Amino acid sequence: MLGRTPGNIVAVRPLRQGVISDYTVTEKMMKYFIQKALGKRTFRKPRIAVCVPSGVTEVEKKAVEDATYQAGAREVSIIEEPIAAAIGAGIDISKPCGNMIVDIGGGTSDIAVISLGGTVVSASIKIAGDDFDEAIVRYMRKKHNLLIGERTAEDLKIKIGSCYKRAEVDYMDVRGRNLVTGLPKTVKVSSEETEEALRETTAQIVETIHSVL
Repeated sequence: MLGRTPGNIVAVRPLRQGVISDYTVTEKMMKYFIQKALGKRTFRKPRIAVCVPSGVTEVEKKAVEDATYQAGAREVSIIEEPIAAAIGAGIDISKPCGNMIVDIGGGTSDIAVISLGGTVVSASIKIAGDDFDEAIVRYMRKKHNLLIGERTAEDLKIKIGSCYKRAEVDYMDVRGRNLVTGLPKTVKVSSEETEEALRETTAQIVETIHSVL
């Protein structure tokens, strides 16, 4: 909905960088998800597992737990995102061997080595998908004098975004507002340009991966 709502509606993000930024909206959102998952005929409160970044504080974990209880949970289990990502990827985390997980979310990136059902070493940085979008917005403003919104930047990232040099170059037409004339303008952007736009941001994630190794 970001960048696509009319002037009388404001799109909000109740969670930012992996933690709650608006408690009331988070609680309402979770209530909606619970009702949608269980239907209106359920008479028993559910047990819910909630993922959090590996680097959050105990206070931030407690806020997530409290919001989930207030939303209607009977029991709440807090799971670190790398563990959940590994299970979701079909990795047997109980084995006595190491698996490195790099989980790049919207607000945080979690890097962890997992073995014997637990985390051996981990790191979490507040650099992730949202920062990729912002980097693309800044690049388009600086390189093309073009103002684009978060939604357009995200589309560009998904369709032709790249963190390395590709064998074949992809292109995409990007529409925004010319900062010089103030008029609408369309620019053809290449995947090579997205690599340039994302280089600094991805380098921080790579540096964190090296530190975990």
